[in-house]
Amino acid sequence: MIVISNKPGQLGNMLFLFAHFIARARESDFHISNPAFESYAEYFPSTRDDLFCRYPARRSAVTPSPRLRRFLYRACNLVARALARAGGGAGRLRSYTIADWETVFPLDDPALVSSARAGRLAFVRGWLFRDQAAFDKHAEAIRNFFRPLAEHRDNVDALIARAREDADVLVGVHIRHGIIHHANARHYWQPPEKYAEWMGRIETLFPSQRVAFLVCSDVKQDPVVFARHRTTFGNDHIIEDVYSFARCDYLFGPPSTYTMWASFYGNVPLHLVSTPDWEPRLEDFRIEDVCQPRHTLASPRSEASAQEIAAR
Repeated sequence: MIVISNKPGQLGNMLFLFAHFIARARESDFHISNPAFESYAEYFPSTRDDLFCRYPARRSAVTPSPRLRRFLYRACNLVARALARAGGGAGRLRSYTIADWETVFPLDDPALVSSARAGRLAFVRGWLFRDQAAFDKHAEAIRNFFRPLAEHRDNVDALIARAREDADVLVGVHIRHGIIHHANARHYWQPPEKYAEWMGRIETLFPSQRVAFLVCSDVKQDPVVFARHRTTFGNDHIIEDVYSFARCDYLFGPPSTYTMWASFYGNVPLHLVSTPDWEPRLEDFRIEDVCQPRHTLASPRSEASAQEIAAR
């Protein structure tokens, strides 16, 4: 079994990380436990009743609670760190760590797969554990696993019905203002007025259609700024907003796995805005591949490559 033992980011990052492991598990017939998903487990039928957040999904004998989930996550994280300090393994336990945000660990690595299938526990820490081919192949199963609870789906349905009223095209607008203490969020920060300006330019791309906008943000926005446009605001719920984005026709916002997940889940064309001088064009919008890596391990399929990462 593979145990995901740290949190490289928030919801979007955690969904993609879990999803890539699920895809490889389906290919290689091993199980996953993701205690690091504890903050979001309650929102999905597949994980709500399982303390261990396993794939394939099952109900745990112990009823989950926030305190138990937090304890389990911290315990697994400590074990993973201790194994890494011990050289990457002890007995039937293994640890695989990616120490940066750029290196890719290919999930079809024979050493990792062997550990997961041989009755061992493989504790993993890091961001770019990836298997894009398996992810693409099993995309529908991934979507099914991360289908939200019915109450959240109902709230999304109501919001989208309201947003699409008297509209032909619905564009999702992601305004990320609440985590500016992160360097990447500060770099891509733009004022609300800039988003309203982009919305006006997007309207001109559909001259014979009625364009409406769904604005979701991690900080409450002033409706007056967007009053010139058909604007509906999100439910201010981390799950309902991202799955509402997945029901739009187009999306734009700063680089974020939050909107990338919506783009993947709903097959919605997305543009990630990286500069304030963006001039919207229809060809800018596409379904994005998440977090293209800068480099991979030199010998991704070799036993040595797994040991190299495990020792970091």
